[in-house]
Amino acid sequence: MKKQIVISGIAILFIVVGLSGCFDSDNSNSELNKFVGTWKLEGLEQNTYTFFSDGTGSGMGDSIEWEIGDGKLEVYWLDRAINLTFDYEFLNNDETLLLTEEFSGHIEGYIKQ
Repeated sequence: MKKQIVISGIAILFIVVGLSGCFDSDNSNSELNKFVGTWKLEGLEQNTYTFFSDGTGSGMGDSIEWEIGDGKLEVYWLDRAINLTFDYEFLNNDETLLLTEEFSGHIEGYIKQ
């Protein structure tokens, strides 16, 4: 009887761990999907980001690679070999994206197109 309880406990542990990974993945995907699309800095046509779901895109006219994690957006400009980290916040039903550059603290607001 004791052996069955231990085996059942281990099985439940594996199920819980497996399912928790699924939920984390869904949350990451929904956050990633918020970024996908074109974002424009109001009034400045050249300040536009386009994020594709595969982690590529364009920013300020150059090709970029991007990823999110721990509430941060990492953007790497391929043509310039520049990497910047931003804190981000979505506002107005995810139609406005505030980016705060981590090093300088500079904040810009982008509108989804």
